[in-house]
Amino acid sequence: MSILSPNPISVIKRCNSCGTNLFKKRLIENLFKKCLIENEATFELERRLEKLINGELRMQADKKLDKTHNKIRNRSYTGLALSLILTLFKLLAGILGNSTLLLADAVRSFSEFANECIKLLDFSIGSKPGDESHNYGHGKITTLCMGAEAFILLFASFHMISLSSGEMLMFLQGKEPETPEIIALYAAISAFILRNIMAVLTENPELQAKEDFSKAHIPVKGLSIIPVKRLLIIPIKDVLISCIVISGIGCTFLPGKSFDIADSFAALLLSLYLLGTSGRLLYRIANELIEASLEEENNLRIREIINKTENVTGSGELKTRRIGKGIAINAIVNVNNSLSVLEAAEIANLVEERLKAAFTEDTYILIKIEPVPGKNQNFKSKSRSSNEKKGEKASLF
Repeated sequence: MSILSPNPISVIKRCNSCGTNLFKKRLIENLFKKCLIENEATFELERRLEKLINGELRMQADKKLDKTHNKIRNRSYTGLALSLILTLFKLLAGILGNSTLLLADAVRSFSEFANECIKLLDFSIGSKPGDESHNYGHGKITTLCMGAEAFILLFASFHMISLSSGEMLMFLQGKEPETPEIIALYAAISAFILRNIMAVLTENPELQAKEDFSKAHIPVKGLSIIPVKRLLIIPIKDVLISCIVISGIGCTFLPGKSFDIADSFAALLLSLYLLGTSGRLLYRIANELIEASLEEENNLRIREIINKTENVTGSGELKTRRIGKGIAINAIVNVNNSLSVLEAAEIANLVEERLKAAFTEDTYILIKIEPVPGKNQNFKSKSRSSNEKKGEKASLF
């Protein structure tokens, strides 16, 4: 309706005050009804347009998500192939070049290959939503595969520790151990270059996220990627290990018999590092399989989110556990007993929305609303007390 159009109610009042005849009154009333119908039609049109816009935005978001998933899948396939090539290359060069350190580095490359396999498995199976037979999704499949990887890495680390320590024992006994060939040094340098090429081709999505956030001056926690103009886009930990491998093999070509043990000594250090990595991974997986709760920091964060929600007086028992990459939260929320069932349900939905915003949308959340403890009386005790009062009255008569 136009802004310059007269208000039908004011027109009717003017007609009543001026004594306008009945025909004009009915004409103005019909005009008023027509305006109401137009307003309702406009409201319905706005509602349909809003639904259409929301639907288009949702479709655009789904398309963008599909493109992101396709990019991640392609990068995972590329990383899988390159990790396999790098593992076989180091293994073959370590055997031909008599380098225990290069063999230990091949074990580390195998762990990267296993990680790429787990990423693909998690993307294809582990990220599936829950169904009738798997109510909490398929995240445990990823956990079991990570456990298998940790066991393989553990046994390989023990084997490399025994091999390198045996060579060091031979050196301490006065025997000359086998020193690496020059092919092992060339292979270590080539593997480092190939590792950087692999990082450029796969282009870790976490690096892109870090760059985007750094432009917005927002700190990102948990990312160990170096943001140095994309010149070095592999973790600094891998750079240090590669430098140790190259230095350990290269020191054996220095003059003096004391440097002959550098390869075995560096292999022992790298094997101990891999042993610690596999041990920590096994500990985390065991905690997840026995349904251990989340870290205390996350539990405190969950309670803080619940307690800061409007109309929430406190929180009771809290149960948490990890399901693959996701988590499950089972919490008791205390509210005032004067609230209705509808208001309590709205509070539960608000708590769930804030928890999903703080963690992920795939978080499994179960909120139980309870009144403030110690200030309320349940219906059973109330009915019991009313029956006792009736019994007292009956006994009086």
